Amino acid sequence: MESLMWNNKNWLQEDQEFSPKRRVDNKISWQRPHIIGSFHSRKMKRTVEYHSLNECLFYYFLEVDVSTLYYYVQPIEVPIPCKTKKLEGEFWLHVPDVLVFRNGCPPLLYQIKEAPDDPSKTFQQCNEFCEKFAAHKGWNYDVIYPKILPQTVLNNIQMLQGHLRERRLYPSIRKDVMFKMMMNGPVSIEELSCSFPSYSSADIKPFLYHLIATGEVETNMNIVISQHTVIELNVATTAHPLNELYQIAFGNRI
Repeated sequence: MESLMWNNKNWLQEDQEFSPKRRVDNKISWQRPHIIGSFHSRKMKRTVEYHSLNECLFYYFLEVDVSTLYYYVQPIEVPIPCKTKKLEGEFWLHVPDVLVFRNGCPPLLYQIKEAPDDPSKTFQQCNEFCEKFAAHKGWNYDVIYPKILPQTVLNNIQMLQGHLRERRLYPSIRKDVMFKMMMNGPVSIEELSCSFPSYSSADIKPFLYHLIATGEVETNMNIVISQHTVIELNVATTAHPLNELYQIAFGNRI
């Protein structure tokens, strides 16, 4: 298997092979308002669609997870054999939710669910064949429940996702901000944002949230991120706080 650091990949083959196998539809959106939609992915540089709030939350997590390089929604079709005698020998196609590429891990195929309720026979059958499909490809497969993450973490991830976009001002202030952080060590967002006479605090704060979102600085993700948050330069991406949360919630170590 190629390096699990996924170095020197152009992802063109994966872009084609793992393009979405089904589209988001709104046929029953009147029954499930506000949980079907899409957003522009900074990491994937394209529109990412989701079918549930759980999917949306997990994709937001991947957007701010430093170790996640690429992820593909609705990536493959897994043949599931029909069990009735009338349809013996025929198959129907199941589409798992997402395929994730993280540094240090084999590809990770996930089914995203609301809660670990008693699974139906169809769900068990899908898991069985998804696991076999993943093993054949050299991937890992798991069913995950993003809402098991603490609510504070989920709120922080949603907030940070909104700060991923690079603003026009950021390149001109980056060098000064990073140098001051290197010299001062851990510092609160409020204190740091008020330490640049040439800029207002309102200019600096969004950039600091942006640096947290992109993994360039780190903080305690279990505490509400605000102007009082203490941040410091992130010297090793494998030490980023989201890695530990990923391991706890989704069971994959790097």
